[in-house]
Amino acid sequence: MKKLTANWVLKLVSLLFAFIVWFLVTNINDPLQSKTFRNVTVTLENPDYLEERGQVGIILDGSNTISSVTVYAARSIVEQLEKNNIVATADMQQLSPSNTVSINVTTNKYSEKIDNIVLSSDVVKLNVEKKATRTFRLVATTSGELEDGYITGDVALNQNMIKISGPASVVNNVAKAAVDIDVTGFAHADDVSAESDIVLYDNDNEVIDPDESNLEMNIRKVGFKVPILETKKVPLKVKYSGQPANGYAVSDVAADPGEILIAGKSNVLKKVDSIVVESDDLDVTGLKDNLLYSVDLTKYIPSGISFGDPKFNGKAMIAVNIGAITESTVDVSIKNITVGEAPEGFEVKVDDNEYDTVSLTLEGLESKLNVLNTDALRGTVDINKVMKNNNLTELAEGTYSAEVEWVLPNGIKEKTPVSVYITVKKED
Repeated sequence: MKKLTANWVLKLVSLLFAFIVWFLVTNINDPLQSKTFRNVTVTLENPDYLEERGQVGIILDGSNTISSVTVYAARSIVEQLEKNNIVATADMQQLSPSNTVSINVTTNKYSEKIDNIVLSSDVVKLNVEKKATRTFRLVATTSGELEDGYITGDVALNQNMIKISGPASVVNNVAKAAVDIDVTGFAHADDVSAESDIVLYDNDNEVIDPDESNLEMNIRKVGFKVPILETKKVPLKVKYSGQPANGYAVSDVAADPGEILIAGKSNVLKKVDSIVVESDDLDVTGLKDNLLYSVDLTKYIPSGISFGDPKFNGKAMIAVNIGAITESTVDVSIKNITVGEAPEGFEVKVDDNEYDTVSLTLEGLESKLNVLNTDALRGTVDINKVMKNNNLTELAEGTYSAEVEWVLPNGIKEKTPVSVYITVKKED
């Protein structure tokens, strides 16, 4: 016992000296060092915490990324650490009243040998809002150009509704969900079928990025089919019924527009040469004034046909113009009257020995009579009718009275018959 306690001071000093030597040797060979890791992402634990409460959180200022994490440990330790060894988490259940969540950082390697960890930021900042959900009808549009003479038909989507969820302030700012389809480069005979991204727009028609705005969409893409249609112009024809009042007649029928651009598949389009409007409202019976009628042409286009101009609303204005009937007497040169084909062996001609002209009384609309070219009027004599009127079974030489048949413009008629003399001679 005396040997153990003898010179105890000297022994204690020796032990202390040995410890100091060990400490110095250790720190010289494996000193305490630091290593900094940049842009470490924070993993949110219990991410459904807010959703279960009908809320949603938007991370502010990129606070879920720590700009720098500095780890202090022995050189032999820090030299073996990489960025993927840094584990940063924030438990959403620990959300503070100020809407921040503390960040906890550790390592998945040598964690018990880490001396200290220093963070450039230690909380995730959130903007917590009530969660909202809205449903939108998808709006489909087309862009790009097809060949001349072709247009796109109505777009068919395989799904026409979309559901959007997220922060109420963002969801309520969504004005529409749209799909734009570029048809440039597609063959004119082919229908266009593919998928397209759904784009969200705000009230200012600016695009909303759902990822940046923390929005959830039940679908991001939608399938579509766009028919490619051929176009052509066809006239608008009008059928009216009845007769105007006595002494009046229909002068003409006008339609605005007079031609309609229609569209459809080639095999259907080639069967349509016009659009015909026929309606009980186009009855002119007893009228003395013009009849005006506004018509919706959608009721008159055939199945499988549509309007080729997207700006055309399908409306047309029809005017059945009515005017008073008047009469006019004109002189027509006898040379304008010819004889029809005569029987073989006879020469038949109009006798012009006594007069050069005949008087022809016509009746019709004043507007048409005023522009009538009397020099262009032509009349003919029918030999068969001459024989019948004179009770002849065979044509014989002589002079006969013959009624003239006139070729008159539409809307003008002969009021009283005009007769001339014809001479019949046997050919030598």
